[in-house]
Amino acid sequence: MEHHSGGPTTGLLRAVTYLKDNRLLPRGFDRDAGGPDVAVRGEAETDADFVGGADRVRFMVDAGGATGELEVVAELWYQPVGFRWAQNLSLYDAPETRRFVAWFDAMPESSALRLAEGNAHLP
Repeated sequence: MEHHSGGPTTGLLRAVTYLKDNRLLPRGFDRDAGGPDVAVRGEAETDADFVGGADRVRFMVDAGGATGELEVVAELWYQPVGFRWAQNLSLYDAPETRRFVAWFDAMPESSALRLAEGNAHLP
């Protein structure tokens, strides 16, 4: 989200618009038919293969002149509360934020879930 001064913010009360949209849309979702509350925003609006239930992402990696077979491993992770957002809460001196940050910090292995993985061997 974008702060009124133009920079990014995670504070809902400070946000004036969306900066980007990195949601995966539900399968079958028609992004052109969604109303303003669920509209696709940012660069995703012009991404032709960002459709309900799927998106294609392409990475180009400089192998640095490596020779021989390479293995590429990719993982898709879901993290409902991002690390930076949780740590931003530590700036507030309140029992609720202290408790939440303590829980988040105590459970790093539970803060995200691997949804899918894949690998490929390249000659």
